[in-house]
Amino acid sequence: MSDQSDSELGRSKSSVSPREHLIHLLTIGWDPKSPLIRKYVALNDLGRVLSDWVEKTKPITK
Repeated sequence: MSDQSDSELGRSKSSVSPREHLIHLLTIGWDPKSPLIRKYVALNDLGRVLSDWVEKTKPITK
């Protein structure tokens, strides 16, 4: 039997920084303009990280 509680299932054993967590959320498909992402960015002062990520993932248009 596992000694993990239900609240720990699926969670990483190592802690991640707010920056790493933001990048993870964006990478798995969260919209950078969603209210929750905007709130997280504001609370953790990650505006520059978000704008850099958006710029790097912009499709190239001709």
